[in-house]
Amino acid sequence: MSHYDAESAVSPVVGVMLMLVATIIVAAVVSAFAGSMANSQDMTPQLNIQAEYSQLDGMKIYHNGGDTLTVGEFKIFLTPSKNLYSIESDAYVTEIDQKLISNGQSVMWYDDNGGREVPRFAAGDLAIIDVTNCSTEILTPSLMYYPYPHATGTNYGINTTEAVGATFFLDFTTMDGKKIARVEVPITP
Repeated sequence: MSHYDAESAVSPVVGVMLMLVATIIVAAVVSAFAGSMANSQDMTPQLNIQAEYSQLDGMKIYHNGGDTLTVGEFKIFLTPSKNLYSIESDAYVTEIDQKLISNGQSVMWYDDNGGREVPRFAAGDLAIIDVTNCSTEILTPSLMYYPYPHATGTNYGINTTEAVGATFFLDFTTMDGKKIARVEVPITP
């Protein structure tokens, strides 16, 4: 009788082992599926930038590290800070035209016909907006106030003597508006 009882215990042990193996396989499949879904989503690039603006020399933007950005596949916005005429508002945010930007070797990011001349903005690169392109009318037309059509405008741009000592923000975003980087830039003479 003891021989018969020992054989009957094998069947439940095998059953439990098969259930355990099946559970592990299902967990592995679910984990692999969930992991591939997470990796298939585009990650927002990250960027470490520094910028300086001088009313005499223009703007310099330094790429100090992070992801390489393809020129034309991101946007740069200028937003006045609260200490610049107390006008920090989405109404005064201006997208910077990348045709105004050159690299550190005086090559414009885009040629006159809109063709891309500089393919990327990578760690160690320098982007420059010449002082002539930093006028309010060219760089930030939303900061010109006209009380009525054809009136002389009031300049609330970053190139006025009243703006010295104030700051503005440069925001780098993806084309769909995800923030890549933000830096506060002091205005110097």
